[in-house]
Amino acid sequence: MLNTKYLDQENLFELIIFQGYKNLVFYWNFAKGIVNKKTEIQDLLKQNRIQNIYGVSEGLKGFSQAFSSEPITNFKYFLTNYFKFTIYEMCSGVKIILLSNISDQTDYSETLKEVYTNYLEIIKRNPFYVHGEPLDNPLFIEKIVEIFEPFQKKK
Repeated sequence: MLNTKYLDQENLFELIIFQGYKNLVFYWNFAKGIVNKKTEIQDLLKQNRIQNIYGVSEGLKGFSQAFSSEPITNFKYFLTNYFKFTIYEMCSGVKIILLSNISDQTDYSETLKEVYTNYLEIIKRNPFYVHGEPLDNPLFIEKIVEIFEPFQKKK
């Protein structure tokens, strides 16, 4: 883990990016650091927890649509007793998931949209990026850290 990329905060827990079906390409535990090495990503994928996070993102969308009389086009977040699960999903199969503290009233929709914009500009437009590989581009990581720095706990 890159322990140099962490934020001293209490509201943000994890940022997770999937490309397609259960294909984890980016993981940031805000307290511990960024995981972007292929072997570390593969180790995370072996954990039921990461698979369950993906499953929850899929299941909630279907569950919400089953109980709604209107088509749901953009499921934003849900709350549990322990965390807030915010999701930004594109038709391309990219899912950006942020787990945060339930006491945090911030709407992270625009923040996750900004993450996706940087993903498009830095990763998808890079002719050397191989789809499905971990997002280890230093510029992308720098931009993501910049996006979340304003949420850092004030001392």
